[in-house]
Amino acid sequence: MNKKFIIVDDDSVNNLICRKVINLVFPEAEVLAFTNPEKALLYIKSNYADSFGKKTILLLDINMPILSGWDFLKEFEGFDARIKEELKIYMLSSSTDQLDKDRANENKNVCGYIEKPLNKDIITKMLL
Repeated sequence: MNKKFIIVDDDSVNNLICRKVINLVFPEAEVLAFTNPEKALLYIKSNYADSFGKKTILLLDINMPILSGWDFLKEFEGFDARIKEELKIYMLSSSTDQLDKDRANENKNVCGYIEKPLNKDIITKMLL
């Protein structure tokens, strides 16, 4: 199975760490990272609209200056159901605020909440 990941985080260092951890567990994984959430939304809309079988894990930061993770999810909510079915979204944040965790867990488009930093055990559990 070809593993695909999209990372959306304005912190390029975190994106590099995520890429390294993912590639330690799945060396052949396709990993795309976006520091601009609007560009990530455009990429998803244009690359997932007409194709199926691109099951992808999306790691989404909450606190970003251009468009927050919550704003990203609002935009994502308007996407076609076929696009939404292709993505498993996990909030990946340094926030330990229980309100953020609760809000993520209440969102039907979010599969889980992960506190940074990402590690090998978390990556493995996502794909079980």
